[in-house]
Amino acid sequence: MKILTFTTLYPNNIKTGHGIFVEQRLRKLLQLKGITAKVVAPIPWFPFSSEKFGQYAKFAKVKKTEERFGICIEHPRYPLIPKIGMTLAPILMALSLYPVLKKMLQKGDDFDVIDAHYFYPDGVAAAILGKVLNKPIVITARGTDVNLIPKFYFPRKMILWAAEYATHIVTFAKP
Repeated sequence: MKILTFTTLYPNNIKTGHGIFVEQRLRKLLQLKGITAKVVAPIPWFPFSSEKFGQYAKFAKVKKTEERFGICIEHPRYPLIPKIGMTLAPILMALSLYPVLKKMLQKGDDFDVIDAHYFYPDGVAAAILGKVLNKPIVITARGTDVNLIPKFYFPRKMILWAAEYATHIVTFAKP
């Protein structure tokens, strides 16, 4: 099985501990026979890497592609608009990543399933892409994506739509 892990929660050359739990789960999964994976970990686009731009400057410093533990990771950029970006984020992410995934498929770099981590915006964007590319998706709910973000009307509607489209949903419970 070829898995495309799709998440904004994945370590990169700047934030090496960011989303480490997603990476650890994927590494464990790759120990199973017949499983291969590639990671698409979108990064908000920001043009300047100067420290005077604070946290946003870190986005500009993330490599476009890298490899960690033998796993190929692509970090395509997507527009994120401060203040109003919450509602538009999954749509902008899907629109920006469609050409990236389409190019992968045209090169013969196919995948059997999209494994999305974090329901919003990642899971919603993955559901849009899965629908357009005719690929099944699995969405992992991680916390605030299902207990805080759904308090907002439009994100809640999009999360519910993505949940309906998803082939499977993974959740975590406190022990």
